[in-house]
Amino acid sequence: MGLYQVVLTLKFLGAMGYAGGLVASFVSADPRERKRAVHRIASPSLLATWCAGYALAALGGYRMSELWVVGGLALSVASNVILVYCVSRDRRGRGAFSCAALPLAGVVGLMVLKPTWAQVLP
Repeated sequence: MGLYQVVLTLKFLGAMGYAGGLVASFVSADPRERKRAVHRIASPSLLATWCAGYALAALGGYRMSELWVVGGLALSVASNVILVYCVSRDRRGRGAFSCAALPLAGVVGLMVLKPTWAQVLP
């Protein structure tokens, strides 16, 4: 297995860890468990996803300032900030979950489509 596949697997595991922490932070009834899901599962998993993502971009020869890289970072930070806010303020409804989860759909779209600044700006 090559280096690219190993890093890609680590990114996938990080993304699944973040998704698992996000879901656990909304379904758990105990506030301490919800905070633990965010701070010990979701946030470290997001950091692992970022590191692996940057490694993949570097291995692929992509610039770190491309629209899809910067947009993915911004949306993932937004998701994590919303998640921390929801857990700290005990918000658990569908709307709160959607606000934390929907930016991840945008991240997936950016990672798949890889739009560049040249495609967006004239």
